Formats: sequence, C-alpha cells, structure tokens
Amino acid sequence: MMALAGILVGCNGVPQYDHRLTQADSLMSTPSQRKAALDQLINIPPNSLTKESDKAYLALLLTEARYKNYERITSDEVINSAIEYYEHHPKDQEKLARAYIYKGAVLEDLEKPDSAMWFYKKAEVTASEEDDYNRGYAQLRMGKLYSGHHAYDGRDIEKLEQALESFRKSKDIHYQIVCLSDLGAMYRSTVKKEAEQKLTDAFNLAKTQKDTLNMIKSLKNLAYLYFMQSVDNKDYIRPAYNKLQEIKALKINGLREDVYTTFASIYANCGKVDSAMWFLQLPPQSNDSSYLNSNNYLEAMSQIYKARGDSINYLKTSYQCDRNSFKLLRDPYIVKIMTTELQFDEHYKNEQEQKRRTRNYFLWAIASAIILSLLLLALLLYLRNHRYDKLVLELKDQSQSQMQDLTDMQQSINELQINDERLKGFISSHVGMMREIIEACYHEPNNRIAENMKRIVKFQDSNKDNWVRLFDYIDLEHNNIMTRTRENYPDLNDRELLLLALTCMGFTYIQIAIIMGYSNATSVSVIKQRLVKKMGLDCSLNEYIQNNDKMKK
Repeated sequence: MMALAGILVGCNGVPQYDHRLTQADSLMSTPSQRKAALDQLINIPPNSLTKESDKAYLALLLTEARYKNYERITSDEVINSAIEYYEHHPKDQEKLARAYIYKGAVLEDLEKPDSAMWFYKKAEVTASEEDDYNRGYAQLRMGKLYSGHHAYDGRDIEKLEQALESFRKSKDIHYQIVCLSDLGAMYRSTVKKEAEQKLTDAFNLAKTQKDTLNMIKSLKNLAYLYFMQSVDNKDYIRPAYNKLQEIKALKINGLREDVYTTFASIYANCGKVDSAMWFLQLPPQSNDSSYLNSNNYLEAMSQIYKARGDSINYLKTSYQCDRNSFKLLRDPYIVKIMTTELQFDEHYKNEQEQKRRTRNYFLWAIASAIILSLLLLALLLYLRNHRYDKLVLELKDQSQSQMQDLTDMQQSINELQINDERLKGFISSHVGMMREIIEACYHEPNNRIAENMKRIVKFQDSNKDNWVRLFDYIDLEHNNIMTRTRENYPDLNDRELLLLALTCMGFTYIQIAIIMGYSNATSVSVIKQRLVKKMGLDCSLNEYIQNNDKMKK
C-alpha cells in the first residue's frame, strides 16, 4: 500500500528514490516482513545516499520500521530531519503526512501525548483527498491516544469511526479489523448491540484474512461483552464461555495478558475456580507487580474470591479496582490532549480563514484588474473610433490631393509623349537632311561647299560629343540598343559604337565611309565584320539590331 502510494505520487513530479528504499517500504506493508524491512534499512550505508530526498526517505522509513518492530525510540532527531525536508518539498505530500504520524508516535514513546496529538492532527489535514490510508491511520492513532488515556466522553469512538470509514475507502482490511475490534470494546459499556455487531464484523473479516491474532482479540472482546451482560442476565455466561472455547480451539500459548484474565474472570463466574486460577498463572510476567496490580487481574481475582465466597477479599479487590479506575479517570494528560486538539482546530481554522481571505483578496485583485482592463480597452476603442474618423477625413483629403497630382502627372506625361514624338520627328527630319547632304557631297566632289560639308560631317575627336548625344535618340528608336551594348561590351571604343549607331540609322556603306573618313565602302564592310567578331556575335550586325528591337522593353 505504501509503495503504491509512493509510485503514484512519483508520477506527479516527486523525485525518484533509491530502489533499496522503495523495496523496504513495500516490505513494511506486510506485518511478517517488517523485521526484514528494518534489517535492510539498517544495512544501507548513509554515505551511499547522495540525494537529500533519499536521506529524508531513509529517516522516515527507519523511524517507521523501528516503531512497527516495537523498538522504543528515545529521540525524535531522525524523524525531525525527514519532516524538515518534506515541509520544504510539499509535492511529496504523502510522505509528509507519514512523517507527521511517526513524529506523533515517537512523542508518545517520549511520554508527550499532548504534543503527539498536535502532529496527528497535522497528518490528518496534510493527507491529500486521495490519501485515505494516512488520514485513517492518523485518526486511528488519535482514537487510541484518547482511549489509552481514558477519555470516556466519546472522543475515542468518534476518531475510530472516522478511521474505519477512511480505511474502508482505502480498502485496507487489516486496519478495518483493528478499528472494528477497538470500537466493539469501546461500545461494550454503552451500546451493547453495536459492540456485538462491530466485534462480529471484526471476527469475520479477520477470518477471511486468516488473521488468527485478531480473530482471538475479537472473540476475547465478545466473551468479555457477554460476561459483562451476565452480571444482569446469567444467560450470557454460556455465550461468553463458548467464545473462550473458540479461542482455545485457535491458539492458547503466547496470548496477551488480558485474554488470560478474561478466561479467569469467565471461568470464575462459571464456578470453575481452579481453572480460573490456572489461567491467571499462565502469562510469563505473572510475577510482575504491574500485572498483579492491573485492573484486569484484580477484576479476575475479585470474581474468584466471589466464587469462593471470600467476601472480605472480594470487597477488598473490588475496592482496589474502583480506586484504580478513579485514578485512570483522573489521567493528568487527558486534559492536555483535549486542549491540544482544540488549540490545533482553532489554529487550523484561523489558518484556513487567512488563506481564504488571501485567496479572496487575490480574486478581487484579479477581478479588479480585469474590469480596469476592460474599461481601458473600451476607452481605447472609443478614442480609436474617433481617431479613425479623423484619419478617414485626413486620408480622404490626401487622396483627393493625390488624385489631382496624378491627373496633373498624367497630363504632364501626355505632354512629354507629345513632345517626345515631336522631338523624334524633328531628329528624323534632320537625319534625313544629313543623308541628303552626304549624298550631295559624294556626288559633287569638286564643289567647294560640298568639301566643307564633308569636313563638317566627318567624325572627328573634337566633335564626337555631338555624335554621342545622338545615341540617346537611337536608344529611343531601337529599344535602348546603345545603352545595352555599352553595358554588355565595355571594350568597344567610340568609333565602333558610332559604326553601330550609323547602321541603326540606316546609313549606307558609302555614307558611313564618308562620315567616318574611310576611303571606300569596302573598308566599312571589313570593319563591320571585325566588330561582329569582337562582340562574339553569331549573326550579322543588322540581325543584332533587329533582335534587340524584338526584345521585351
């Protein structure tokens, strides 16, 4: 059960523990394996555990194993180290609840039952909603604490009823039997029918588990219940006697002292004095003064004296029983234990109230922040809407202005296109005129005007800038051929570019020869071939010009 709980919480972000510790923990859940668990834990070298979580787990398991093996623990130092770790690592809630439980158990051994109550209460409220086992065990410890200090106001019964319900939820049969058996014993003096039912249920459950010790315990309590009822009704002495026979059929050696005293009381009440005395002598500690002065022993002796007719000793032992009972009722710790529980409940109530207030303040703060955010958002939307209207008006004005600018620009473009066409027409007419002049110069070589014109038209370095300006016109007419050629063939010189330009303008070989100063048209043809080769073309210069014109502008 403990190991399963450890695995479950391990899935929720709890550290992975050393396998030796988890193995010992699993052994602890079986009563017959608890000694083996303690031996395994003792043999774990402390320096072999490097993680703080493993060290805390070892401290918890050592305390638990020693307690369950009935070793008296004289110091709470070991369990304190576990509590200190788990309080700072609240994710491992199950182990913190267990640490509180065994801190309380150690404090009981140290005879501090009121302090023990405080830690049992802490364990009860620390256990998670799903941790019914640890909650039930804490409630069982509180119930036994009250009954052990003789709180006869029903507090012990209330705690054990709560523990029984928790163990039923956790499906722990062993502790269901313990709770039923103890509740049956507590109900004997108040609600006898309820006591009989609880003890019968405890016996039946113990029988299904083959738990002989708890079977005997339940039968003993039933026998004593019938014995108490036989005081008023002698018919109950026979059922009491029958339960004793069932115990004898199960086991007789090594039983608890109260079983032997119960045998003695019932046999004495049945008139079997010798058998009653024989049972009182069976416990190995029968010479112990605490046993001889215990109420169970004195009560059995009073029944024996009564059966013998020894009135003096009967009254004497009965008086001694009453005195012991009165002392028990005046247990000095019981008031402290009750006060401690009340103080814890008040402290826990105030702590929860403070948490509730803090949570409410936090929720109010969140709600206020949300409301404020919504108000700010609404304000921003309002301002944005008004700003949007203003922006729309501004954009409208700007768009109207831009539309007007676009209209003006379109008009300017149209005008430029018209002017461009005019310019192209003007240049074309001048180029045509230039051709006519060149032709006239060629056909009239002896004319002085013609010679002057030849000199003017002829390409010279001094007027090459004028020719270069003509390239812009050729770019307009022939898809930027001059610009592209200069970019793609940077090694071409001005004369080669001029040859390309004149070819684009449709000049004949003779006209090109005159302009460029060659002796005849054949020279122009040779130079064109050289230019084609220099440019690396696989076509003629005219085809190059045509291909360029077809390219996407």
